[in-house]
Amino acid sequence: MQSLKQPIPPVRGHKQKIEHCGWLRKQGGRHRNLRSRWFEIKGDQLYYFKDNTEPKTPIASIPLPGNKVNKHPVEAGETGKFKFEIVSGKDKEGRPVSSNHETFLLIASSQREMEEWICAINRIIYAPVGGGMFGRSLAETVKFEMRRGGGCVPLIVYKCVDFIKAHGITEEGLFRLPGQAKNVADLKDAFNRGEIPELESSRAEVHSVASVLKSYLRELPEPLIPYDYFEVFLTAARCYEMRQEDGIVATQNQLKTLPQPNYILLRYICRFLHEVQKHCEQNKMTVRNLAMVFGPNILRSGSEDPKVMMESTNLVTELISILIRQHELFFPHTDDEDLQPQRQHAGNDVNLNLIDFSPDYCRIPRPAPLASPENEHEDDFAEDPRSQIQELENELELQQQQIKDLQIKLEQERKVREMLKMRLEDEQRARESAEDRLEKLQAAMEEFCAKYGSWEPTAR
Repeated sequence: MQSLKQPIPPVRGHKQKIEHCGWLRKQGGRHRNLRSRWFEIKGDQLYYFKDNTEPKTPIASIPLPGNKVNKHPVEAGETGKFKFEIVSGKDKEGRPVSSNHETFLLIASSQREMEEWICAINRIIYAPVGGGMFGRSLAETVKFEMRRGGGCVPLIVYKCVDFIKAHGITEEGLFRLPGQAKNVADLKDAFNRGEIPELESSRAEVHSVASVLKSYLRELPEPLIPYDYFEVFLTAARCYEMRQEDGIVATQNQLKTLPQPNYILLRYICRFLHEVQKHCEQNKMTVRNLAMVFGPNILRSGSEDPKVMMESTNLVTELISILIRQHELFFPHTDDEDLQPQRQHAGNDVNLNLIDFSPDYCRIPRPAPLASPENEHEDDFAEDPRSQIQELENELELQQQQIKDLQIKLEQERKVREMLKMRLEDEQRARESAEDRLEKLQAAMEEFCAKYGSWEPTAR
């Protein structure tokens, strides 16, 4: 096993975004001792440093493209040694991609830490062939697949959904029961390598495919409804609880601001889950059950505070239930939908301008299920500033109405408290009056006894 001493890339590379970082142990030095080093993935390189104090100067780097990662089984008697190695890949002629090393052994301190590193490294290794999609941003996956002639829905989602519809939509416990661990791992590895496993021909087990679909959504860097939208969607859910009409409008207003890839996939998932719940008598998965399973993968807070997570659970479940149950209202059909992503090998005809992948995602056309005839020709929301102003005014009006409702509720509670206070004061006065009468009666009895003596009835 040889050590890697790769020339350090230009400084420009060190200013790139850190995709993953942490402590790992590696063999180094003259005596091949295990030493802890700080590792960072930037661009397509894995850099390692003596420590993580600033300024950091890399000792060396490991080039990732063209290589592969092997995971070592945990040996008996070893604790805290979760080994994996980066192995030099082969080109078409069978020659190593990296000429100055064969393997690079690394050791993590836990199983989870090792899996996270392997996943992060594979995203870099297999990104050029469309793999490494678990943990990869939705926008990047869609952009890559569209360039290859794919559709707006990631192929992994389409393949899993298509298989479930054909072979297991009535399966009891669908999405609730886990798949076989080995089958799930094999399918994830295949998708991560950029392969497209033929689920039908391999007779994949439906619960394993369902687990792969959930895993893909769960491992997105951000949930399907991004973190920045968490509070506004919860507010919309609260509005729905108070007054359904206001909640529908508020939810529609927020949906139209989502990045297009997120909106399209959310629409696809909600329509699919609505189809699943139609078979709830067989699969035992009602709308609420599905919302409880998929809710955290669609909408969750970026906070790790358990209190925030617990308090938002019911609202998230309720909101996802609404989106599934009334998907036709929130996701109306349009003429340019692409719900059947097919690989068109003549990919040059794909118009990537249909989706804006820039950081400032363009807004999707405004869904208008409640539109009236007089506003059928309203300009597109994203293009007309007046529409934006109108929407802000509507939002302000809605918030003002909520404040008024809260004020009315507060006033009612104040009146109840005042009424209870008056009743308490009346009872206090009544008790004082009764005590006063008792004292006067006691005084009269004592005066009578003092004047006439005590009276006892005579025996007959």
